[in-house]
Amino acid sequence: TRGLQGIESPRPSNPSVPAPPHFAGAFLLASLAGLLPVLFSGIMRLVRVAVPVPLPDHEHLVYGFPDDEPILPGLRVLVPMRARQVWGTVLGAEPARAEPPSYKVRAISGIPEPRLVLSEEILSLARWVADYYAATLGEVLHAAAPSPTGLKRRASRAAPLENEGWHAAPPPERTALNSEQSVALAAIEEGIASRAFAPFLLHGVTGSGKTAVYLHAARAAIAAGGQALILVPEIALSPQALDSFRQAGFERAAVYHSGLLPRERADVWRGVADGTLDLVVGTRSAIFLPFPDLRLTVVDEEQDGAYKQDESPRYQARDVALVRAQRAGRAVLLATATPSLESYSQAARGAYRLLTLSHRVDGRPLATVRLADLRGASKPAAIDRSGSRFLTQALSDAIARTLERGEQGILFLNRRGHSTYLQCRGCGHVAKCDRCDVPYTVHSDEAMLRCHYCGVRKKVPQACGECHVADLWFGGLGIQKVEREMERLFPKARLARLDLDSVRKRGSAASILRAFRARETDLLLGTQMVTKGFDFPGVTLVGVIVADLSLYLPDFRAAERTFQILTQVAGRAGRGEMPGEVIMQSYDPEHPALQAAAAQDYAAFFAKEAEERKELHYPPFGRLVEVELRGKKTERVQALGDAIRRIVHRAAGERSVEILGPTPKPLARLKGEERWHLLLRSGSRTALRQTLAAALPKLRDLRSPGARWAIDVDPYQLL
Repeated sequence: TRGLQGIESPRPSNPSVPAPPHFAGAFLLASLAGLLPVLFSGIMRLVRVAVPVPLPDHEHLVYGFPDDEPILPGLRVLVPMRARQVWGTVLGAEPARAEPPSYKVRAISGIPEPRLVLSEEILSLARWVADYYAATLGEVLHAAAPSPTGLKRRASRAAPLENEGWHAAPPPERTALNSEQSVALAAIEEGIASRAFAPFLLHGVTGSGKTAVYLHAARAAIAAGGQALILVPEIALSPQALDSFRQAGFERAAVYHSGLLPRERADVWRGVADGTLDLVVGTRSAIFLPFPDLRLTVVDEEQDGAYKQDESPRYQARDVALVRAQRAGRAVLLATATPSLESYSQAARGAYRLLTLSHRVDGRPLATVRLADLRGASKPAAIDRSGSRFLTQALSDAIARTLERGEQGILFLNRRGHSTYLQCRGCGHVAKCDRCDVPYTVHSDEAMLRCHYCGVRKKVPQACGECHVADLWFGGLGIQKVEREMERLFPKARLARLDLDSVRKRGSAASILRAFRARETDLLLGTQMVTKGFDFPGVTLVGVIVADLSLYLPDFRAAERTFQILTQVAGRAGRGEMPGEVIMQSYDPEHPALQAAAAQDYAAFFAKEAEERKELHYPPFGRLVEVELRGKKTERVQALGDAIRRIVHRAAGERSVEILGPTPKPLARLKGEERWHLLLRSGSRTALRQTLAAALPKLRDLRSPGARWAIDVDPYQLL
């Protein structure tokens, strides 16, 4: 009945806690090749092992350990848990015992070869993550280390990469940097040389050469005898980033992300630990790699929500990078064209050093941006003249001009599928997922209805399931429908689509991007994936089909995310020798976030958004903790929420902590479960953490059959 409750609650360290009696069994040592019985006489050696499973009262279990093996804190081992085997991490030896324990003990099942050992620094960092994000230590350690599965065969460090055949633009030499880049680089190099904590925020407009700055900074860190880590938000960005470094002469470099095979990840892990790799480009889990001398960490596109893990342990890799650098006394660089409000406010008050790149390299102008009105009075005429159901005349004409000139364009719509709902014209019924209570998305490529939340798939019906009338309407707009429209309006154009559905096969993303960079494709259509930091010199047009899709979501970051994504996608235009043009179609073109995005004016956006956040005590002017509640039945979920509210209220005492809820979440039913939440809000991080620490022991003791809870510290979104 504990479910998420056990997983999400931190466990106090208690090395004397024995393994529970129900883990009793034969004392065996298993190698990866098979089970080898080992007989022990006299005193057993016992070790504490953190495991990635819920434990009721402590953070580890106790196992027997072979006499002829050294006990290495951080060693990854295979251990039995009831009838299954799980990977755990040795925390240390149990105190010596004069007599055998009164309970039966199971032995570890095996040690992988070659071995994986987490460094003392990573063990300490994992404890901080577990404490701050209210997760178990075993979960954090499991996320921090690659699975040793399949390591009997040694992998080559030159693991196959997805960038075969396409390359990033050659990086400029140091002497070619402009004055702003040179000033920024000098400051970062000074921070690296100081051997003290040095946080920087590199705020540069799109195309201003941020990559070149941190490329040369990484070179300085490595030349001084250290190592460098470049974090990127998406797997698709890692090949381009790695290729930039390899073109600059970084040969001892590798990528690290979840798309690699376990043995490939483990091999990078060892290359980092033994110093044979100087630089790694990786996604969020790379922050836990065991660098012995990490002189510089770069968090590229630091505002991106992909750095926040959405399941336990719910850590924010950007913030973990800052903590790791602070504890080690090292430099960390946050780079972006659209800083998060948290990072920019830190820079504004002097906690981070702000470095600004206000111009594009080589004096290239920013793309011109126009807002095209989709509202009532203007929409019919504009749509009719363009010959399209959802393209204004301005965007349709711009696409035609781009194709005539032999240039390239990107069309952006952050909606997967063909249509966002299927509706009956006879009775008005909308086909919804029974498990999630959200409309199915129509996917024309497969003629399927799909739920993007739980994964349920159904064939598109021939008639309405309610009134049985065969008059169905594909409503709403998805990127596949845009693709069909482009094929109809511009039949000679060479099209490609980049979204989650088109890149499921390994290597497909690189193939699509490679063809586009080679000018084998005229128009690249896509969802959020096309907004990332890709550099395509041939792109002169960016069209945003509907700019305000996410603007009014019931989430406090909705305007911020809208501004960021529009600014980022606009930055894909005009990065080569030809000037760029951006057309954003909108139903609310006067909204401040859209106006700021069109002007590419971050300062104006920050001033307006910060004013509203401060009034509501939302980050960065307040701190949030979300307690999410789940269960099959609403009444049980609500009862659990009421109980948690009482516990938190008593724990808060006189501290200035506001408790909101429990209330249903905006997406109130997903995967067959009701979803509610409480919010803990305070202007003081200390008050919030003290309240949470006082409440957690009581929360762990809650018994709530049919409902469970989970904690998200510093949530990125509340949907």
